[in-house]
Amino acid sequence: MSRSEDLNSEDYLKLLSTFALDLLQKSSLDEIFWLIADRAIAGIGFDDCVIYLIDRTTGELVQAAAYGPKSPEGRVIVDPITIPIGDGIVGSVAANLKPERIQDTRLDSRYILDDEFRLSELAVPIVLHGECIGVIDSENSKVNFYTEKHEEILVTIASMAATKISDAMREEELQSTVRQLKIVQDMLAAQADELMSAKEMADSSNRAKSTFLATMSHEIRTPLNAIIGMSDLMRDTSLNAEQFEFANIIWDSSNHLLNLITDILDFSKIEANELRISENTIDLKSLVEASVRVCTSANAESQVPVLIKYDPSVPECILGDEPRVRQILVNLIGNAIKFTSEGQITVSVRTQAENLLFAISDTGVGIPTSDMEKIFSPFQQVDSSHSREYEGTGLGLSIARRLSRLMSGDLTVNSTVGVGTEFVLSLPLRVVSPQREEPSDRIEVETSKKLKILIVEDNPVNRLLAVKILGQVGFTADVAVDGLEAVEFVNKSPYDLIFMDLQMPVMDGYEAMRKIRSNVAIDQPRIIVISANVQPQDVSNSYNAGADGFLPKPIDRKALVDIINAIS
Repeated sequence: MSRSEDLNSEDYLKLLSTFALDLLQKSSLDEIFWLIADRAIAGIGFDDCVIYLIDRTTGELVQAAAYGPKSPEGRVIVDPITIPIGDGIVGSVAANLKPERIQDTRLDSRYILDDEFRLSELAVPIVLHGECIGVIDSENSKVNFYTEKHEEILVTIASMAATKISDAMREEELQSTVRQLKIVQDMLAAQADELMSAKEMADSSNRAKSTFLATMSHEIRTPLNAIIGMSDLMRDTSLNAEQFEFANIIWDSSNHLLNLITDILDFSKIEANELRISENTIDLKSLVEASVRVCTSANAESQVPVLIKYDPSVPECILGDEPRVRQILVNLIGNAIKFTSEGQITVSVRTQAENLLFAISDTGVGIPTSDMEKIFSPFQQVDSSHSREYEGTGLGLSIARRLSRLMSGDLTVNSTVGVGTEFVLSLPLRVVSPQREEPSDRIEVETSKKLKILIVEDNPVNRLLAVKILGQVGFTADVAVDGLEAVEFVNKSPYDLIFMDLQMPVMDGYEAMRKIRSNVAIDQPRIIVISANVQPQDVSNSYNAGADGFLPKPIDRKALVDIINAIS
């Protein structure tokens, strides 16, 4: 049909019916718009038509499909333009939600020239729920071309298409959202892979650190076991006053070294807030005097006196974590000695309200005000020159403050450069009665029953130490230098008690325990692991392999005798 006015009512109904059926088959915006252009507009007989869609992000009308000169080669729009809502005839129709027939565009200043100038224009809004979602616009080169019938049919087409266009827009928005979610999902998956890789690297690093710490623990605790054990045995021999003092210094210093090693191994726990505080009775005078003795003996070249002062209000004993308090005091007293070349150092103990205060003051170099908090950060010292002059890791004060706060206390500092420094450790004042024990020069067993004991230890000094400790309480023992020899001894002769090291050549303690436990032909002995491998996994593995108990090195004589008493 070359003329739209040639369409009668029956033709219009047929056109609308066909359009409606075709519209049902379309689901995308692109298909709907081109259906309007190719079928409806062409069917009416218009020479030109452009379908606009409102872009919700920009608020402009965008050319989405066309028929005639704007689309001469199929579904491609030539030089598409955009029109702001309210601009031109198309923009006015979108703003006012009313169709407009312009019989002579030369008389309407709103006319916007697109591809070529035409003399008449018909624009109809596509409206849904009172909102414009697009515009169907047709132009013709003749004046007074568009009739009321044209407007009516175009309004009907726009109305029929509105719901379908709205559905398609929602579908496209949904698909866009799905695509965005897929992108996010892919990004999250990539991040998850990265996190998994990072976790695997961290796990590998942690495993390496744990292995290193376990190895260092074993290698350092093994000689310490001999030093502490032998000095402890030495104190029970006939010594003059000076020799006894020397033995005490060795014992105190080696125990302090053991505590430092334990602190280093526990540093990761402190960082992760996993360190647990224990409670026991603390003899304050013994604690302070031992802490001063350790520090002065370790700094024998210092000529600065260390004075101890007790306020009359200070109780004899309090409840707290003695090793941790001792660790803090040794750090503070040691620092005072290190940074004080003349004058004196005073360790004073006093009470204040519900707190017990340990004040360590010196006449040393002092700390600048700007560095008061810096010194409590890990690996920090006052400045680089001090770092060169004074040795230290910069960990001590950081650990000390964290420990004080774990014990519901605090560690504060007050200092003047060139005058001196005072650190104050405050702890909750929880007074307890002293634990009175009958004085005894020796640790005694509570039974006369003789046990057949086997010591399995590859280190000759530690073997000798274990034999000496047992001999001191009236027992003899056989010795094996590795796990394989221990298994052979047990297969030949029954034993009541075996003290088993873990890390040994030829066969380690774990394998030896498993072989002993699997031998149903023997009377099973009690097996107590004595090891410098003291990580939680070492303890757990020991029990899994068949141990009845676990003693960490250095050997605690009382704990060892308690085991013998329990077995007897």
